[in-house]
Amino acid sequence: MLPPPARETTSFSRIVAAFVFAFAFPALVLSQAIIWTDDAMALAQRAASAASGVVAALPFGAVLGWPYVFCAACAWACLHQFGRHHRSLAAGIGAITGAAVAVKLTGWHGADVSLLWPLSAVLGLVTGLGVWWIAYGPWKRGTSPRKASPA
Repeated sequence: MLPPPARETTSFSRIVAAFVFAFAFPALVLSQAIIWTDDAMALAQRAASAASGVVAALPFGAVLGWPYVFCAACAWACLHQFGRHHRSLAAGIGAITGAAVAVKLTGWHGADVSLLWPLSAVLGLVTGLGVWWIAYGPWKRGTSPRKASPA
């Protein structure tokens, strides 16, 4: 049985929170991964860079990530119209978006394709699931989803 359409099971504030997560989470994870895997830096320098990387990652995520978030949001809006906001589709959209980021970063013949493509796809998958959970996940105690008015 399919879940009800998204407009009946979420709120505007949850959708906004999901968009913020879609911009912030991949940027933070990638910035921290780059910093902590850099062999050229000393450990103390990595810690200082990691702290400043959090601040720098957020605007870079918004500036560089908007085309991917926009495309994923358009795909999600289409699913919303058809009432197909399933968790597995959110994961699939996220994985495709992550793979698109990897293609943009390395091209089709990059040396890091075998490492970056799976990492980006998994990061996109986790981001898609996170967005789904924020937008449609469990409701807090004392609140209930809005019901459609009988027509």
